[in-house]
Amino acid sequence: MNTQAIQILFLKDLFLSRWPMFGYLMGGLLSVMVTCLPGESAGFIGFILMITVTIAAGIHLIGALLLGESIDMTRTFIMSLPISLLDYSLAKISVVLVAFLIPWIGMLASLTIITFVAPEAKPDILPFLVLLFLFMLGGFCLQLFTAVVTESVGWTIVVLVLGNVTLNLFLKMLYEHPVISKLNKSEVLSWPPVVLQIIAIEAIVILAALVLTFVFQIRRKDLV
Repeated sequence: MNTQAIQILFLKDLFLSRWPMFGYLMGGLLSVMVTCLPGESAGFIGFILMITVTIAAGIHLIGALLLGESIDMTRTFIMSLPISLLDYSLAKISVVLVAFLIPWIGMLASLTIITFVAPEAKPDILPFLVLLFLFMLGGFCLQLFTAVVTESVGWTIVVLVLGNVTLNLFLKMLYEHPVISKLNKSEVLSWPPVVLQIIAIEAIVILAALVLTFVFQIRRKDLV
């Protein structure tokens, strides 16, 4: 493993994607600010904007940093350099994940702070937010896996659409669940067993998708 090559490739892609990352981070933080405005309509609009920013960041970064290299033949040039498939895979998958996590963490961290400091915020809504953001992270990891396996923009978009449909069903399930639906009505932060079980399932899906993505990538005979 060539750690220097991995670092160079990682920093190169991180630098090239700095403006999109900054844009999505600012868009996410702006969405969080909208949720703090008075009125239910503002909160709903901010909520939709956060989901939109997260989905847009995921598909954009996968397309620009991963799928784009196979289309414009950039990957062919990179693989002609003295680096191994393992080096390339570690750098590429890591930078796509990190680039997505920057706005993702920014939004979740901001919302977490707001739930404890905003006068009208209820701290017990935090478990709901964690469930939602982990679900979106899981959807992104499945898109990343699809992009690596198929190298197809079309199939990646199919998984994106299916993820959006599943997200709506997931939100419906959360709102209709007798325990979870009461979280935003409580004044005390609590983590019911059903919430922890869903978090565990989401974590397993995320880890499995990332491991399978990396395993499939390094087992390929070539990427050219």
